[in-house]
Amino acid sequence: MRLLDVIGAGVDYRYQWPSGNEESFIWIGYRALESTAEHDVRIGFCDRKTYGQLRRRVVLWIDMYPYAEFVGADDFQYSGEVLSEIKVSDKQGGKMCRYPDETVPEEYAGLPTASLKSRVSGSGVHGAWAVVANVADHHTMFALAAVRRMKRMK
Repeated sequence: MRLLDVIGAGVDYRYQWPSGNEESFIWIGYRALESTAEHDVRIGFCDRKTYGQLRRRVVLWIDMYPYAEFVGADDFQYSGEVLSEIKVSDKQGGKMCRYPDETVPEEYAGLPTASLKSRVSGSGVHGAWAVVANVADHHTMFALAAVRRMKRMK
């Protein structure tokens, strides 16, 4: 799957999570192509209190399903970097890939990775591998969402 074109942008995208919580996002929409099928991709940006402080949050939806969520690094205001925990399949549908005990699964090869705890501090931060991207690097964030979509479709 590859991004083809920007199809829209706005400040008013509201998404209701299964928990019932609703968030409002600034968003950019893309048209993507996979074989001969087109897909809608939306990248949303907001701030949310996570790990004890207000952090940047980025969510990527493919055809309105949230496949990737990123959280701002401790130094986000200087680096612009966000991280998303790497998940591995298990009977419950996914568990975090532990850092440094587990190796990063091969489907994530080529994506920049780091220990989540090396970039994010606070209560509840997991000892997990994470994909790292600059908040403006939509291709890396989209690549992670596409990997997760492919895993879900299997």
